[in-house]
Amino acid sequence: KFHQCSICDKPFPRPSGLRTHMNTHTREKPYPCPFEGCAKSFSVVSNAKRHYRTHT
Repeated sequence: KFHQCSICDKPFPRPSGLRTHMNTHTREKPYPCPFEGCAKSFSVVSNAKRHYRTHT
């Protein structure tokens, strides 16, 4: 069973994929960079982690 986006009909095999995808429609960025002084936030947790590595 696929979990389908109610806005663009894109299917996802897992509910977590759909939740992450919904951030693209809402423009929500719930994953801030934890580096002190950095104000960037991301809609996908893996993008936030990749960005954080640029500080080290």
